[in-house]
Amino acid sequence: MSACCRRTGCAAVLAAAAAAQVAIAASVTPSGDCVPENLLRIELHLAHPLWPALAMDHVRLVDEDGETIAGAFLDLPLPGDGGRTITLLLHPGRVKTGVGANVAMGRALRAGHDVGLVVDDPRLPAPIRKRWHVTQAKDEGLLARDGRLTLPAVGSRSPLRVTLDSALTSSSARLIAVRAPGGERMAGVASLRAGETVWEFVPTRTWRAGTPFEATDLSTIPCVIEERGFDLAR
Repeated sequence: MSACCRRTGCAAVLAAAAAAQVAIAASVTPSGDCVPENLLRIELHLAHPLWPALAMDHVRLVDEDGETIAGAFLDLPLPGDGGRTITLLLHPGRVKTGVGANVAMGRALRAGHDVGLVVDDPRLPAPIRKRWHVTQAKDEGLLARDGRLTLPAVGSRSPLRVTLDSALTSSSARLIAVRAPGGERMAGVASLRAGETVWEFVPTRTWRAGTPFEATDLSTIPCVIEERGFDLAR
């Protein structure tokens, strides 16, 4: 440390700054601009665990005027990934039509409107904010039977891409696997892009020659993509 630091007491400032880095928000998912009105979960991704755990009185869903939407969340934040991921659950009773909370209050998210997430835990160096435009509810599967595949070139390590009709949660990238002809899971790196609506897989080795990929029904996960086909593992 320099003499200047010692004279000005910046050691204390640096220590305070380091403490503030204990819980920095890296990202929020869904990361896209739009969410369906039957969205069930939002994920916070922190650079470091937040401890003690996040209290839901520091989490708000707000409308276009910045007013808090009452009863939007369950009081049950779910930590994961060693505390670096926090899943916020929207109240399922408000999402499902015809049940008590939905009848009494309606959906927290309304198609055609904007909503915002605000997380203002004092241990964060700054509040976490994210806004979305709300679209119509999505009740269909992730991918239609004639689903959209972007095929890699044989002999290359170009990515295999699957375009989904609904966004996945960020943790779902690993729940889609590519199975090699010998039955083993193919080594490589999977990721989600475009607001978690595109799954992309880059293999460690090059793609084999063989029958082109064919899409069947991808309506749920986990699922398996055959290197010589595409099917659903139930």
